[in-house]
Amino acid sequence: MTPKEALDLAKKVGEYVRKEVSRIVGSGECGITVGIGKDGTPTKRIDMVAERTALEILKEYDVTVITEESGVVGSGDIVVSLDPIDGTFNAVKNIPLYSISLCFSNSYLFRDTFCGYVLNLATGDEYYSLNGSSYKNGSIIHVSDVDEPRDANVLFYYPAKPYPFKRIRILGSASLEICYVADGTFDAFIDTRFRGGKGFLRPFDVCSALFIAKNAGAKITDHSGNDLNDKKLTMDERYTLIVANPKLHEKLLKVI
Repeated sequence: MTPKEALDLAKKVGEYVRKEVSRIVGSGECGITVGIGKDGTPTKRIDMVAERTALEILKEYDVTVITEESGVVGSGDIVVSLDPIDGTFNAVKNIPLYSISLCFSNSYLFRDTFCGYVLNLATGDEYYSLNGSSYKNGSIIHVSDVDEPRDANVLFYYPAKPYPFKRIRILGSASLEICYVADGTFDAFIDTRFRGGKGFLRPFDVCSALFIAKNAGAKITDHSGNDLNDKKLTMDERYTLIVANPKLHEKLLKVI
């Protein structure tokens, strides 16, 4: 599968999922818990609808899908890390900030990613990356050039003490938030949460957006400054993150 073929497939999946999700988003039906996903978290009806729609398309291709609700589906050489709905709470409450993301890799390692795609299902804004560049709605994007923490607008899960940032926000969709760093809307994304001795974020939450941010000029590491190349795209992998332009990133490591 070429990067262009992967992007075309991601766009197709995104289009169909957006159509199906739009039928129920914001309704009482949308937020009903219908089970527990393979990741151990409750599955809402909107999660089920989105994943079922995505898998109906992806099953037609020779891929292995790692997904939030169903776990591992298929046995192809290309690994697709899928988050059908990132920002379920926002979707249930009809807050227009929730997305689908697909990350395509030649292996179970992040280093072998060759295409990333994130679609805001509420607005239709598309972020994607392939062949070394990243785009929003077809236009090339780059991270900001802010290099001082005091001037930085930061997305942070969760600040445990006062930080010298211009402002801090939490929006509830990590994939979109990292894309907002990729296009310069925000200057950094930080997630230092731990659960059971591991980071909180899962590969399907963030790997597609991380690939987009990386190719938009961001430095992406864990909270200790270690690169993410050997992180796995598996159900049990977890991430902590600092995402920012290289100059700001270096200073953020000292601040946090």
